[in-house]
Amino acid sequence: MNIWGAIIYGIIVVVSYIYAVNKSKSDAKKAFRKGWLQLLKRLPIITAIFLLIGLFDVFVPKSIVVSVIGKDRGFLSILNSAIFGTIIAGPVSSAYPLGVLLLEKGATIAVTAVFLNAWVMVGFVTIPFEISVFGKRFTLTRNALAFLGTIIIGMLTGLILTGSVL
Repeated sequence: MNIWGAIIYGIIVVVSYIYAVNKSKSDAKKAFRKGWLQLLKRLPIITAIFLLIGLFDVFVPKSIVVSVIGKDRGFLSILNSAIFGTIIAGPVSSAYPLGVLLLEKGATIAVTAVFLNAWVMVGFVTIPFEISVFGKRFTLTRNALAFLGTIIIGMLTGLILTGSVL
């Protein structure tokens, strides 16, 4: 993680709380308490996520990542990344460190963008729930369009940032 990004984010949080305290001490206390409780509630899952990402980093060699989603695989790397992002479930906050790890292990920006977008936009795991709420036709159409959208967005991201769609 970029240390300057963390420092700037921390400064924004501190300044926001100072502003909140000046505006209303009781509301600021309530907000701090709610934030602290949310952090404690999410800490076990965040810890587990980072432990799993650490295992991925140590036990999945770069050669495997490159063989599945490396640049030499062409469009198949984009498709594989979209499929993996669609299937994997979990909080979105865990996707970003995994995206960094994919980049470090040889994935391109386009492939990583496809993976992250698929994780966020396509709900393979939630399809049964979505069907029960929105109906089969809407759910399948939304997921199909989201899947195609992840590929388009990822390839555009790669094109804009690196000049290559792969």
